Amino acid sequence: MRYLYPLLVLFLFSCDTGWGDQPRITAYVPIYISKQDAGTVGAVAAKPTVHAGKIYAYGNYLFQVEQNEGIHIIDNSNPQQAHKIVFLKVAAATELAIKSGYLYTNHLNDMVVFDLSDIASPRLVNRLENAFPQIGQEYPPFSGVYFECVDPSKGVVVGWEEKQVDNPKCRR
Repeated sequence: MRYLYPLLVLFLFSCDTGWGDQPRITAYVPIYISKQDAGTVGAVAAKPTVHAGKIYAYGNYLFQVEQNEGIHIIDNSNPQQAHKIVFLKVAAATELAIKSGYLYTNHLNDMVVFDLSDIASPRLVNRLENAFPQIGQEYPPFSGVYFECVDPSKGVVVGWEEKQVDNPKCRR
């Protein structure tokens, strides 16, 4: 009994009761893309790599994921002079596989398939809707963290990043 009172006091004063009253702290902030951009897939001009992801080798080509944006297609027939030939714009892309001349990747919660017979101009040939559950849309994939609440009017959440935030209103 003599230890019960100090433990009770310690417990009461260690609770976090003011989730929304925190000063500027490190919290997770959603990364949005517009609903219009989220729906668009296809080949566009090659561009610089900013958020490099996985690399897949296929024949004389390399395919590098640009996290949450798409896939760089790189001609590697001469490794000393490898160069990008096209960017495959696919919102929320994080993975890819290639088999028999077809590239498979995730597009939000769909799986999309591109024909690579014309490597400079991959063509969308199939879409399997709702193949993947949408993960991390409402909150970051971590527990015990503060985050900026999702605002659906800003677009579709494709990821999370750590930033300094004033008075974050959400916590998981």
